[in-house]
Amino acid sequence: MHLRKTLLTSIAAMIFAIPALVWAGTLEVRDVAISTGVEDRVPTGISSYFDASVGKLYAFTRIVGADGETRIYHKWYHGDVLVADVPLNVRSGDWRTWSSKNVQSDWTGDWRVVVVSEDGSVLGSVKFAVN
Repeated sequence: MHLRKTLLTSIAAMIFAIPALVWAGTLEVRDVAISTGVEDRVPTGISSYFDASVGKLYAFTRIVGADGETRIYHKWYHGDVLVADVPLNVRSGDWRTWSSKNVQSDWTGDWRVVVVSEDGSVLGSVKFAVN
């Protein structure tokens, strides 16, 4: 009887631990957007096209699934050229963060921001244009 109870307890513990193991540390980009501002941790002026006179743009990211503190990176590309690599701390399982980039008026064309985890995995990306 004692062996059966111990076995059942062990099996139950494993069943309940499996979702926690799958969830723990599995980062996911829930939202990613380019905007002209961030107010109260919410992006404002979201678009895929911006005028060359915009001045400054923000890459907003909502990350879910972090198990404790970790770091992500916003890699800003103008065409195929990496122009900024911004480290951002993630401190909970549902975290909003953003980076910004001053955009010179002659930096027109296609852009993208790639969201990368500490281990180099691509978590998401967003494309936009400056005209």
